[in-house]
Amino acid sequence: MKDNTNIRIVDIAKLAEVSPGTVDRVLHNRGRVSPEKRAKVEKVLKEINYEPNMVARVLASKKVYKFAIISPTYTSGSYWELACNGIDLAAAELKKFNISTEYFQFDQYDRDSFDNAVYAFKEKEFDGVLIATLFGEQVVSLSKELDEKEIPYIYIDSGISGQNDLSYFGGDSFASGIIAAKLLFGEVGFSADIFFAHIRFKYKDISVQMKTREQGFMDYLKKNNFSGKIHHIEINPDNAAKDVATLKGIVDNVPDLVGGIVLNSRIYELVPLLEQMDNSQRDRIRLIGHDAIEQNIKALKDNHVSFLLSQRPELQGYDAIKALGNYFLFKQSPPKINYMPIDILIKENIDFYNNYKL
Repeated sequence: MKDNTNIRIVDIAKLAEVSPGTVDRVLHNRGRVSPEKRAKVEKVLKEINYEPNMVARVLASKKVYKFAIISPTYTSGSYWELACNGIDLAAAELKKFNISTEYFQFDQYDRDSFDNAVYAFKEKEFDGVLIATLFGEQVVSLSKELDEKEIPYIYIDSGISGQNDLSYFGGDSFASGIIAAKLLFGEVGFSADIFFAHIRFKYKDISVQMKTREQGFMDYLKKNNFSGKIHHIEINPDNAAKDVATLKGIVDNVPDLVGGIVLNSRIYELVPLLEQMDNSQRDRIRLIGHDAIEQNIKALKDNHVSFLLSQRPELQGYDAIKALGNYFLFKQSPPKINYMPIDILIKENIDFYNNYKL
């Protein structure tokens, strides 16, 4: 037989000249079957290249799996809400296979909060773990503990090299940095001053993803004879007067265009500061940011931002949980690295991009 997709137990029984009950016992390895009859059934199964319905087998097994999700808390419309929406969609699809998920969330600006989330996670038992990799050192420490316990784990948001993670789902952060630099310097030129705006946290506390994006950005500069000046500014939007003065100082010290980049999804928080500057100052700033969240999209449409780079957070979360599920249910090991597309968004194409939903 060339096609076994619709073959039934009764068909196998006829070919093997045994009863359907005997075939069922061989397929599911239950009950007694004489060596002679088992050999007949197995010979037929080999001849027709029979593959049992794995989904039906999994559903019948009633085995229960529990996955932990260690991820940041979020506000409405934020990057991590989109990522968690994808996680929740996949979890809902896997629920029929007796898979449940539980969140352990942390403040993405507070390393102690991450430790507290991990402590709560360790109080329970889980089969697999999905980890948002914002705090690199702590994630590596947790990963080593999971290795010792032989608990599979998947990374999202940014990969960490040298670890035993089952898989990574997210953007190529280094390549994203290169793309951002190429776009920005196409706007301002290689002699322009640029600034990295670190919003609501200190430069030393930037995440793994942000550090890797910066490395890609700087690598592009080194290879293209950049001759301008680089500024790192730490912005607290709750202290706007100081930050506006800092931005004005950067712009007023050069005669030409100035480039600015925010390495995470918070570039929208620069907009109120820009609006407090003179038109002549504001018009000389070109900005590039990350992630197609609602507030960033508005900034793009209002011409405050020239480009957004997006790595589809919904798809990251969705694919990561589905991969973890397939690993346990069907023994399917995902590729080690699963890069999301790096989408370049401008005012003229953002509405088409927003039509895409999982």
